[in-house]
Amino acid sequence: MSKKSKTIAVVAGEASGELLAVDLIKQLKLLQPEIRILVVGGAKLSALDVELIADNEIFQVMGLVEIVADLPALLKAKNQLVKTLLDRQVDLYIGVDAPELNFAIAKKLHKQQVPVMHYVSPSVWAWRPKRVYKMARYIDYLLTLFPFEPALYADTTIKTFFVGHPMAQQIPIEVNKSQQKAIIGLEPECFTLALLPGSRSREINTLMPLFAAAANQLANSDWQLISSAVSPEKQKTANQIAKQYGLKIHWFDDSQAVLKAADFAIVGSGTVALEAMLCKTPMVVAYKIAAMSYGIVRLFKLMKLPYYSLPNVLHGDFLVPEVMQNDLTVPQLVLTTQQSLQSNRRLSVVAEFTRLHRQLLPPENQQAGQIVSDIMEAL
Repeated sequence: MSKKSKTIAVVAGEASGELLAVDLIKQLKLLQPEIRILVVGGAKLSALDVELIADNEIFQVMGLVEIVADLPALLKAKNQLVKTLLDRQVDLYIGVDAPELNFAIAKKLHKQQVPVMHYVSPSVWAWRPKRVYKMARYIDYLLTLFPFEPALYADTTIKTFFVGHPMAQQIPIEVNKSQQKAIIGLEPECFTLALLPGSRSREINTLMPLFAAAANQLANSDWQLISSAVSPEKQKTANQIAKQYGLKIHWFDDSQAVLKAADFAIVGSGTVALEAMLCKTPMVVAYKIAAMSYGIVRLFKLMKLPYYSLPNVLHGDFLVPEVMQNDLTVPQLVLTTQQSLQSNRRLSVVAEFTRLHRQLLPPENQQAGQIVSDIMEAL
């Protein structure tokens, strides 16, 4: 690295990306302690030795139609962020996941000759595969979480690296469910169901009523219901919904602790499904977006695969059941969960989770941080 300390910006628009950003920054700080890091994120990122330049709450929007309602505030926040980064003369911009946010910022910064890295490939394997060529116009480097992804960018100018998934390192290959229950104060021998709709407010408001209504029908008095939330406000919202259905939920701050202890989980489609897989927790995956958003996806045939959850993508087939969009009703969610609980495939599913877990380990320790460090040295 040159004598002058360099500055990077790391922007994590939502909770799942923030976990990745925290891991990356910790690696970088070990390799280059003097590097200056500006971040957009939440409490986990601001707790590090970094400079928080914006909170990420305003950027946590999902769906094609849903964004429209928040568009004025989003545009204002994005433009202010770009101005701040240009004023601070960042040497490298790293957008973590959240492509709707990070690609818009990347385009503007790239025009101003700021090198751009994106961490987490968008789901080009599932829908809109030709996006890779558009991405090449404003992204110089890409870090991917899954080993099959670099090949998808082979025909572009983007320098792409598989760095493994940090959660695959953080979570042990084998998980003792009874032991994990005891650790967090639960009854070790009681069947434990996790309800995890996701981290976004709209996911909680859309999915938690369905999850709670289904759990109300599924659970008996011996079951333990557990969940986690990314903030006290979101926990309060989710818990109020649960109480409307007569549920008593044990709440924890750490979603990994919840999923390690859970015997089964009902989860939203996203990083939480991958987290459940790594914690060796059989699951049902549920997802619903605005009807108009879904209509656009169907009309223009944007979906490439018949499944969307990460365990199924990694497996290459339906390993875990998905209850999506118009099929996502309380009766269907109850039926699908009952069928999964009664299935004799649960042991083989967990065995496949273990095999997939091993594939997600990085080729080398601190792989992501080392790649960023090498790039910074070359700039």
